[in-house]
Order: sequence, then C-alpha cells, then structure tokens
Amino acid sequence: MNRIREAQEEDIPSIIELSAGLGYDDTPPDIAYKRILKILTSETDQLWVFEENHQLKGWIHLFTAKRVASPPFAEIGGLVVSSTSRREGIGKQLVSHANQWAQKHDLKLRVRVNEKRISACEFYRSIGFSDLKSQVVFEIGS
Repeated sequence: MNRIREAQEEDIPSIIELSAGLGYDDTPPDIAYKRILKILTSETDQLWVFEENHQLKGWIHLFTAKRVASPPFAEIGGLVVSSTSRREGIGKQLVSHANQWAQKHDLKLRVRVNEKRISACEFYRSIGFSDLKSQVVFEIGS
C-alpha cells in the first residue's frame, strides 16, 4: 500500500538514512534527530513521508516563509527519494501533495535548487516549476 502521511518521531531514523543516500550525511545523527524533531513540532513546517509496504521511500519538507515586502509562500526545504525508488513518480507525488497543501493555504509553492544539481533542476522544471530568479547566497559566522 502506498501513502503519503505526516512524518512521526519514529520515522526520524529512516528520514536520516534516506537523507544520507542523497549525500546529506555530514550531520551527526544525534544533531539530525534534534533538527527533524524541531520540524515535527513546528507550526510553520510540514514533513511528509511516502510509505510503501511499511517502508519509507521518500520525504518532503515544506515550510511557510513570510517576508515584509512580499506575500508569504510555501517553500520546499528538502525532498529525498530512496536511490532504489527514483523515477517511480514518488518525488512527483510528494511535490503534488505539498502543492495541494500550499494551495489550500492560499500560498504559492517555491523551491531553491543549487544550479550545480542539474538533475534536480530538470526534475522541477519537468513537473511545472519555472525559473523565478537567480541569486547569490551569503553567510556570516561559524
């Protein structure tokens, strides 16, 4: 049985494992666990998983962004599908679920992708996203 559902605390180890499969493994598991737990208890974040036969095959994180000079929007904070389940439509279903949630809340859906991740850019364009702008990300501090 396939289904998209809200993530639960007991899903965190599987979410961490799926994330490592996409190269997001530089965060120690205990810190990743705490980050995900904060997302699960946040009022501005959503985290859904795609489950098939009691096994997690992917997840999507969505958050509401508020700005002073522009309307609020929903943004995909992360999307991961198991390497063994890619090209099965799971990512597309997760994004569709997130978009339905955004529409229900009168929000446009956005995603930011590093332009070096060509396959991710192609994926989002293939499911209807269009380029909005290019930008440079700056950071300060440790």
